[in-house]
Amino acid sequence: MPDKTAENKTRIISNEDYFAEVQRMLDQGKEVRIRIKGGSMRPFIEDGDTVVLQAYQGEPLALGSNVLAKDRDKYVFHRFVGKKNGQFVLAGDGNLVLREYVDKAAIVAIASMHYRKDSLKGKAIDSIGARLGGLAWYHIRLLRRIIAKLTR
Repeated sequence: MPDKTAENKTRIISNEDYFAEVQRMLDQGKEVRIRIKGGSMRPFIEDGDTVVLQAYQGEPLALGSNVLAKDRDKYVFHRFVGKKNGQFVLAGDGNLVLREYVDKAAIVAIASMHYRKDSLKGKAIDSIGARLGGLAWYHIRLLRRIIAKLTR
């Protein structure tokens, strides 16, 4: 059982304070590793996994990239799946219908590495293979919805 010393105590802070600190570190040019909450990025990223982020500097965003964005005062970690009417279209890998439409200024960071919660070994998620796999998964959403309905 882990030792609960002052150095490794768990602290609960608000999302607002948490992401303000993430933004501060990104603004300083640091990489930031965050824990993912929720299941919207399944099956590729699970609840409790972590990802490494770098600040988004406005460079062209590769399709299939995993990004942290601020959507209407809420932070989302989803995949960039396209552009529509000048906005970036984001979708969670586990979402069968929902999408977010955000302006370029809403993109906070791009993920480069993914760590399963039970592993110390990271996997590059900004590689072309990882991005194409995520995009393929996104583009079969209709088929996934049909299968989900049939198996209920």
